[in-house]
Amino acid sequence: MSNLRMCIFSDIHYIKEKPVWSFNQKLTEYADDFVLQMVDMVNNEIKPDICIHLGDLIQASGSKETDIQNIKHILCMLNNFNVPFYTLLGNHELKNMENNKEVLKVIGYTEATFSFDINSYHLLFLGTDVNLDDYKYRTQYLSDRDLIWIKDDLERNADKKTIIFSHFGIAEDDMIGNFWFENDIESGMLRNRRELKEILINQENVLAVFVGHQHWTKRIEESGINYYLVGSLVENIKQDGIPDGVYFEVCVDNDYLDITERHLCINDNIKKR
Repeated sequence: MSNLRMCIFSDIHYIKEKPVWSFNQKLTEYADDFVLQMVDMVNNEIKPDICIHLGDLIQASGSKETDIQNIKHILCMLNNFNVPFYTLLGNHELKNMENNKEVLKVIGYTEATFSFDINSYHLLFLGTDVNLDDYKYRTQYLSDRDLIWIKDDLERNADKKTIIFSHFGIAEDDMIGNFWFENDIESGMLRNRRELKEILINQENVLAVFVGHQHWTKRIEESGINYYLVGSLVENIKQDGIPDGVYFEVCVDNDYLDITERHLCINDNIKKR
């Protein structure tokens, strides 16, 4: 089995016109510049086999049309990677949409949930959809159709080492100390994660699950599966006005994952818009 090298980052939260917030926790003004820096580093230094974004390309605005234009803008920059690039759908892409098809059309995907093989490994991307019956958590669902497909996909590929990617949290987390979710744990989690975990717990070939959305970086082990949470590229994580710039360099060798946490830095070439 060949090695697999991945670059993984999450939660860009690009928005052209930054909202006025009472506290500046998302430093969205750095989104453009950090993406440019990420593209340059991937193409010229890291040179992985694949680059993956875990969702929330944009910061949702008050308008579907504006969100679509912002998605197009940031994708235009991300499409400059010299290696295959894939993104998940985040809640901010879906916030003003009636269903995920509206975003998939812009991104150019036929399905939100999909899988493929690379360097003998199986990669599975979990794509969420909109549940119009749940107002508060409406963007945090895997469809019943996708859950069936995921189970079938994992069974079909039971002989392959599998890595899974999700925007929303799956492993239980008390969120203590989390700026966004300490007082509302469910907002950080996939709503029908229990149905998903009933599928995952029976799979012996899952090497790891990578998750975004929660805007902090940590590892959680649950039922023998390692969940790696990747923070937001623009989170004011230390509340010092400096964006976190976090990303993972991952090298997979058979059953072993070598994960290096790195951070983009503001320098002379990175200026606020």
